[in-house]
Amino acid sequence: MKPEENKNKIVVFFYYLLRVIMIVALVGFAINGDWLNVVLTALIFLLMLAPSFFKNRYKIYIPFDFDFAIVLFVFLTLFLGSLRNFYEKFPWWDSILHFQSGLLLGVIGFLLVYILNEQKSPKLVMSPGFVAFFAFCFSIALSGLWEIYEFFMDSVFGYSMQRNGLQDTMWDIIVNVVGTLIISILGYFWIKRNKKLPFTDLK
Repeated sequence: MKPEENKNKIVVFFYYLLRVIMIVALVGFAINGDWLNVVLTALIFLLMLAPSFFKNRYKIYIPFDFDFAIVLFVFLTLFLGSLRNFYEKFPWWDSILHFQSGLLLGVIGFLLVYILNEQKSPKLVMSPGFVAFFAFCFSIALSGLWEIYEFFMDSVFGYSMQRNGLQDTMWDIIVNVVGTLIISILGYFWIKRNKKLPFTDLK
């Protein structure tokens, strides 16, 4: 067996293991009568299925490693971070995941451009600069919504996702901007060079 094949099998194993963990957790919460966490876990599980849905629905080429990265990120942020209180247990957990979210959301922004144009024309009609700017703004907008979610969970359900209030929020946004900026710049030069959107066959 080649090392790459062995690596792929390991990734696939963990890809489905995360889903199993979510199902087991959902059943456990239901048995204990923790219906709030049942609902939240179910929503998180649906988010983990989103990449596969969009890949099949819109025939987008999404590398399996990127699909796994999205699923893993959702698991680490929403399940371990929010429901299992990893944000409180590990102070560095939040900053690292916000940087990664900037990378992932930036890529998703590029994919969203493809989805919006998929039915109109097989050719890329928007400039690389506009596409990169859209991906950047898309990621930053979702980052802002995430901060609202953190504030809501802390205020209503007593979580501690925003440990230091405004300071925590600002650092979250800053590291997200850095990650998003990296992806936007790379995506811009990718389009300029290859004349197509990243992760798609759209030219």
